[in-house]
Amino acid sequence: MVLSKRKKLWLIIVSAILIIIIILLILLNQILSNTAETYLKNQLSGMDTTSYSIDFEKIRVNVFFRSVNVHGITIKPTESAMDEVKQSRLDKLLAEVSIPKIKISGIGIMNAISGKEYSAGSIRIVEPDIIIYGPQDIFHRNLSKSSGTGIFSSDTIMETAVKEAFLGSFKIEDAHLSYINLSNGKTELETKGLSLRIDDLWLHNLPGDTLSHVLDLDEIEISVKSHSMDLPGNLYRIDIGPFEASYNDQDLKLDSLRLIPAYSKERFGQVVGKQTDRFAVSVDHLNISGIEFDSLLNKKIIIDNILLEGPYADIYRDKRIPRDMTHFPKLFQTSVAGIPMALFVKSINVSNGYVNYQEMAEGATQAGAVIFDKMDVLLTGVCNYADSIKNGQAIRVDAQAQLMGKSPVQLYFKLPIGNKKEYFTFHGNVSSFPATNINSMIEPLAFIGATSGTVNSVNYYAVACCDTAIGRIEFKYQDLKVEVLKKNKDSEKASAENKFLSFLAKTVMHKNNPHEGKPVRIARMSFVRNPNKGFFNYVWKTIQDGLIKSMTPGKKHLASDMSWPDFKARWEKNLWKDRQALNAKNSKKKGNK
Repeated sequence: MVLSKRKKLWLIIVSAILIIIIILLILLNQILSNTAETYLKNQLSGMDTTSYSIDFEKIRVNVFFRSVNVHGITIKPTESAMDEVKQSRLDKLLAEVSIPKIKISGIGIMNAISGKEYSAGSIRIVEPDIIIYGPQDIFHRNLSKSSGTGIFSSDTIMETAVKEAFLGSFKIEDAHLSYINLSNGKTELETKGLSLRIDDLWLHNLPGDTLSHVLDLDEIEISVKSHSMDLPGNLYRIDIGPFEASYNDQDLKLDSLRLIPAYSKERFGQVVGKQTDRFAVSVDHLNISGIEFDSLLNKKIIIDNILLEGPYADIYRDKRIPRDMTHFPKLFQTSVAGIPMALFVKSINVSNGYVNYQEMAEGATQAGAVIFDKMDVLLTGVCNYADSIKNGQAIRVDAQAQLMGKSPVQLYFKLPIGNKKEYFTFHGNVSSFPATNINSMIEPLAFIGATSGTVNSVNYYAVACCDTAIGRIEFKYQDLKVEVLKKNKDSEKASAENKFLSFLAKTVMHKNNPHEGKPVRIARMSFVRNPNKGFFNYVWKTIQDGLIKSMTPGKKHLASDMSWPDFKARWEKNLWKDRQALNAKNSKKKGNK
């Protein structure tokens, strides 16, 4: 196609105009970039701070794309400020920040010039590295409220009467955050690969109210590659693997969580200075779904479901160390009622869990251990709303596991929240297993070991309050033989058999339940709670009382008023009658005294 001279002329003119416009835009971008650099450097040089040096490499302004790029931003504490914090003469935090690039695009230039309304399409912060320095560990600081040497001041922000601000997208990509204790040079917190995205953030006034602001947003997404930090008291460190959360999806997903003790089993109690449990815990996967994030602003925690897959807990207690007799742990349901925030979790699921609880008793040569493997747990009704408590809100627990990794066991709890007498019920059963399977649990703790016999089944029901628990237990076994062991404090070798006590155990203890041609012995369980010990000790000691009574001669501790099926049909009502009878008996004893 051949162009006419007239069209060629117009093409040349238009091309020339475009070239001139492009050149002018390039020149304008350069002029604005230089102006912005000069303005910002003047502002930074005029800042009254002796704690920081703040700099950047360059600023690039693009009028056509309405964008500003700031490169090579650095904020560094001065050596004098670092020395003062390190020597604890200045009780405050210092920050060192390095940002390769900040990109702001889609800027509403004319509105920004007015100083009242600000809008931007997006802000993108690439690979920031933030190091926080403190004079001591992260949880034990008393920061001065009047130091006035921070980089940013809330007073300065509030002096600007911003009417409205809109941001289409805010992104932080692959950030690194750490906290360093200058007193010992230890990195006590480190987060790697932190990414954050916020969409459609709008700050505006309420209708008819020019002083109050409302913050609306469409989406928040956060992800972390790894996080590690020391916990308060420096007894544990927590490591978290990949983590992500979404405001719109209302979920939080976490892979690989570990709680790591700072000291060995032998040293832990000695460092704490009192008898306590040492926890080594891990979780393969944690998923929290149906989170109402908006409710957090109103101090409420509302969650549909919490799922823990493959949790592992190794718990150790050294009973050779004195207990803290001033510590009175609360029962589980009472602790839930006392949470300072309103809490509602519809369900909690534990899948394929493992728990190994060990106790080192005085005079034992090794720790006794009880193991629950392949554990599945369902908790429902975790809610401490005041109106729900008035209506009898209760936590229900349904658990199945393998006792000592071999015998199926089922546990059920009903825990009314906020009950003044801390009333709760529990029942369960254990299937058949060789009696010797539990020697690793009972030998180091009770200095009794089973030499032979079979436990056919264990079924129990109990009701408990803040002070006492009662129940009934059906403990079936056959050909049970035991030996009593000596406590051995000096030798590292296995304890020898106490022949005299073993003789009594073999000749007096019932070796079968039921005896041939006789009904099953149903024992009454009862236990007075030790207020210095926790919930699971209370439950276990109640069951233990029933197991011992089932094997002990005599009839006073047996329940022969009804058959086991009749008792089970209305077990809770029957146990309340037992409790009333026990209370009347105890009151009569006190009256006689």
